[in-house]
Amino acid sequence: MKTIQKFDEKFIEFNKSYYKDIEDYDWVEVTDKLKGLESFFHKLREYWVLRLINKNLRGTVILDAGCGTGLILRHLPHGSYGVDINPRNIKRAKVHAPKAQIVKADIEKLPFKDNFFSTIVCTEVIEHQPDPNPTIKEFIRVLQKGGVLIGSVPSDSPIWFLRFLSSTCPRGEPFHKNFKCKELKSLFREFKILHLARSVLGMSYFFVLEK
Repeated sequence: MKTIQKFDEKFIEFNKSYYKDIEDYDWVEVTDKLKGLESFFHKLREYWVLRLINKNLRGTVILDAGCGTGLILRHLPHGSYGVDINPRNIKRAKVHAPKAQIVKADIEKLPFKDNFFSTIVCTEVIEHQPDPNPTIKEFIRVLQKGGVLIGSVPSDSPIWFLRFLSSTCPRGEPFHKNFKCKELKSLFREFKILHLARSVLGMSYFFVLEK
C-alpha cells in the first residue's frame, strides 16, 4: 500500500502521543447533550453509521477500533470489543458501554489473533493518522474472510473550514485529514468496496468494505 502523504517518524510519534496523553473529549457527552455545532454532526454520523451496521453486520465477533468514549460501541451487541489508545476514553467507554469488552491498545498493533473478527467498525479515526496504512493492514489481519469493515472519515467538503466555529471542537490536534474519494479507493484497494458514499451534508464518506 502507498502512503497517502509522507511524514517523519518523530511527527508520527508526536501525533500518537497527543491521543494517548493529551486529548480529553467525550463524544457521547457532546452528542447526547447537544453542547455545540459539532454535536449535530456527531448525531448525524451516529445515525448513518448505525444504519450501515444494521444492514451489513456480519457474524457475532465485533470490534469498534478507536472506540473513543463509546459513541458507537454502546449500540453494538453485548460482548462486542472496543479498543482505544487513550486511557481517558477507556474509562468513559466502560461507563457508556458497560456490556462491551474494552481494551487499551494501539489499533496499529491489535492484541488479537489472525481472522478473529467478523465485523470491524472504525469511525472518525483514520483521518487522525498521518499514515493509515499500518492500521488498514492490521484490520486485514484480524478480519475474517468475508468479514466487513464499516466506518466513516471526513470528506474534503469546504464546510469543514467552519469547524472552528464549534465550541466543542477539539483544539490542538496535530493532524486531521479530509479525504478525497480516489484516496479512499487507493487506501481500501485490498478490500471489495460494497459502499462508499458521502452523507451528512457531504461532510463525511461512509464505507462498507468486505475482505
